[in-house]
Amino acid sequence: MSTDFKLRLAETIAWCGPRVVASQAGVTTRTEALRPPLCRHDGDTQLELLLEPPGAGKEAVEFIVGRRREQLLRANPGGHSYSGLAGGRVYATDFNTDICGAATAPSNGFLDDHDIPGWDTWFAHEQTGPYGGIVYGWVPPVLLELADEGFYVIPVQCIGWVNDADLRRLLG
Repeated sequence: MSTDFKLRLAETIAWCGPRVVASQAGVTTRTEALRPPLCRHDGDTQLELLLEPPGAGKEAVEFIVGRRREQLLRANPGGHSYSGLAGGRVYATDFNTDICGAATAPSNGFLDDHDIPGWDTWFAHEQTGPYGGIVYGWVPPVLLELADEGFYVIPVQCIGWVNDADLRRLLG
């Protein structure tokens, strides 16, 4: 997964870095052109699908990655390569949440009422366990504090920062 993981992460950084605005975190991390079909459903249905193996999460990530790559190649035909996290951080979510809506306000909408982060940030999927797997995303520096506050208030362990050892494993 390492080469693909690095390329997808680089493209996510190139996409989100210049577009995301903290005061509009919910809007600027949900570009309509990248919106996967899964995210056209209501929040409860989205979560049901994300938790079903083999996982609509993988399909959603593939959709986002493909659309983002098309958009980026139009702007920069030379492509992108990984050269670090650009001050941001990688998170992982399994979407197995309690749907309390507590994270929406502290994250300024980066996490919605169903604790689903903005899809623009999604770049990789890893199949694990009995549910739909883990989706990885990148949070730009301008959203780190808001995302952290959102992660903190969710009363279940469904989303959090990827530690250095796991990131090294994923990067290969």
